[in-house]
Amino acid sequence: MVDPADMLKGRTRETKIHRDARGRWFNDGTEITHTLLTRAFDAWLRPAPDGSGRWCLSNDINWAYVGLEGPPRFVRSVEVGDGAVTLRLSDDTTAALDPATLRQGPEGALYCDVPGEMTARFDAHAMMQLEALIEEDDEGVFLRIGGARVRPPEVAAPL
Repeated sequence: MVDPADMLKGRTRETKIHRDARGRWFNDGTEITHTLLTRAFDAWLRPAPDGSGRWCLSNDINWAYVGLEGPPRFVRSVEVGDGAVTLRLSDDTTAALDPATLRQGPEGALYCDVPGEMTARFDAHAMMQLEALIEEDDEGVFLRIGGARVRPPEVAAPL
């Protein structure tokens, strides 16, 4: 009978795969451009199960460490309707926006919390889709979400 521990001897979970702050995947410095592969990587990205605080790609078969710059998720598109905002995330899931988690990073990008205790950054397309919610009053610009005036605070470290 084969001992699974023997099969892993000499193997490592380390990779040269990383995602940059703009959401682009690389392997050993070469950009990965295959759309289905990058979508799969976005869906498999999660905290490493060993409690190390590192990130990994994890699917039904195995997991391996990856480097991560920026947020673990991106908001790719936004649907506004009936006082609610639905987010389409980079892992091909949808989530309701919790306006209380909105915040603005130092470069002006919007961030929010999404399921899985993760942070998502709105990409340029998603930010433009919020245009219908933008209003201004004497205090400045805000988003009107569900009848409330939401003013995302500026934070130095949005992640």
